[in-house]
Amino acid sequence: MSRPERAARRSLTPNELMPTCVTSDRRVTTEMARRPENDRIPRAVDLIEEAVHLLRAHPGELGLYYAGAAPFAVGLVFFWAYVTWFVPSDGAVALGALVLAMLFGAMRAAQHRFAQNLRSHLTREPLARWPARRWLREWAAQLRLQAPGVVVLPLAAVFGVPFGWAYAYFQSAIVLPAAETASTADRRRAAWQQAALWPAQNHWALAILSALWFMVFLNLAVSFYLVPSLATRWLGLHTIFAISGWSYFNTTFLAVVAVLTHLAVGPLIKAFYVLRVFRGAARRTGADILLVLRREQAQRAAAHAGVAALVLASALWSAAPHARADAPPAPAAAPANAAPPLDSRALDRALDEVLERPDFRWRLRPEPTAAAKKKENGIIKSFLRATFETVREIVRTIGRWFDQAKRWVSDLLPGGDRKGDSPEPTRGAASSLRWMDMLQIGAYALLAIVAGLLLWVVWKVFQHNRARPLTAAGGAGATPGGTPDLRDETIEASRLPAHEWLALARTQLAAGEWRLAWRALFLATIAAHAHDGLLSLAKFKTNLDYERELRRRAHGRTTLVEDFRSRRRAFEAVWYGHEPARADVARDWLRQLEARP
Repeated sequence: MSRPERAARRSLTPNELMPTCVTSDRRVTTEMARRPENDRIPRAVDLIEEAVHLLRAHPGELGLYYAGAAPFAVGLVFFWAYVTWFVPSDGAVALGALVLAMLFGAMRAAQHRFAQNLRSHLTREPLARWPARRWLREWAAQLRLQAPGVVVLPLAAVFGVPFGWAYAYFQSAIVLPAAETASTADRRRAAWQQAALWPAQNHWALAILSALWFMVFLNLAVSFYLVPSLATRWLGLHTIFAISGWSYFNTTFLAVVAVLTHLAVGPLIKAFYVLRVFRGAARRTGADILLVLRREQAQRAAAHAGVAALVLASALWSAAPHARADAPPAPAAAPANAAPPLDSRALDRALDEVLERPDFRWRLRPEPTAAAKKKENGIIKSFLRATFETVREIVRTIGRWFDQAKRWVSDLLPGGDRKGDSPEPTRGAASSLRWMDMLQIGAYALLAIVAGLLLWVVWKVFQHNRARPLTAAGGAGATPGGTPDLRDETIEASRLPAHEWLALARTQLAAGEWRLAWRALFLATIAAHAHDGLLSLAKFKTNLDYERELRRRAHGRTTLVEDFRSRRRAFEAVWYGHEPARADVARDWLRQLEARP
């Protein structure tokens, strides 16, 4: 930028500049009214950044958010674990669902109050007081507004396309300011108007927030997976998680991590939609202009106070020489302490940095060719070009990081402090360059090895946790005809369904192999309980593990648990001990299993 341009920019009067809207003393990017409509739409990235600043400026409001969200989160995790582990009755499930619905309404009411407090901080208005009656009314209203989301949001996520509008509708219904006399229909209508506004911005924001949610989920999952083993190694604490580990397909583990992730990201989502709804409503109400006027009044008051303080300080300073008139004159100060002259280049550089701020960027006139190129390229070509520029900038940034790391390592090596203006490298510098080449090759090789190890570990984990087939198709523990070998100690109940184990038991009874028939009957018992959802089959589980799992899941069915316990003890006495395998007991056992529904 030339000096005349900077002089012209610096000569602007305050009346020529239109101030920007602020949230909590941070800039909110409000574009000029003279710009096209598409340019006045706030970008998703800007709103998310403003939401972060809004939350950081008012951290006390997070207590209200978590006071409403924590009971529902704890209740949801407990209900999920209770239902998946203990298989309760239908009445217990219905009661738990009712309690969850009540907690859900309380959470939404607290989130609505949280959003209204953020909006009050945004507009610099006093916080409204909520009596108990207002809480109850908002709790009932949020239940009516948010109840369809339990069905609509999963269906919209399956179809994909309408999810952005559906999610924006339910979030707008939470953060929209509502009068005490507002009806549910009016709030639905206002929420839908906000959801239909600026769909591209909403979808971009959802993409960014979803990526953030996924990254937080991965961090929490890895932390939960590694913390028990680290506690065992560093602190000597032995827990059940360090011994058996978390299963990748444990739904309780995934539910806990997902709930904690949503608790971490939820306030940012609500703050984003508070700003989005505020911007959308300001197009008709002019609330952003009122906010600018309030800020200008506050700045003028602060400026007047500063001028008054400056005048008072000047008066006191001018009176000081008269008070010191009788004192002997002080020796002249040494010229060495005089302030250095102002550097014009530093001044120009500082002016350029200030003028490049977004507060002054609107005064720049675009080049004639830039607007023509933008109109000529079209939307798709402009989007592709912007994407390419973003990717290229990311690659350049990564390259700069590598160069900085390379220079840092070069400085650590002997002769690595060679400056770039030396005519030719010295012997130490040449040795340093050779070391750098070797380190670079070693780093690439190490990255390749680590990537290969990660792929191998992922492949082994999926191979280990892959569901086993229900029917045997040869392999270990199978006879040449495909029937499992009952004498094989590694055979599992998951090899066959319960009715095929019973058929195998009948075959062994007909052949007079009482001991093998007992084992087939015991495997049929385990497979039958697994089919009923009372057991989950796994290779590492013992017979006693299955008994404990059945006692935990078959809540209140004492007869079933005692029958399995007696059958397990009798089978182990026959198979591992010296008890004879009685044919009459095997036939009674077979009839009992055949009589199952």
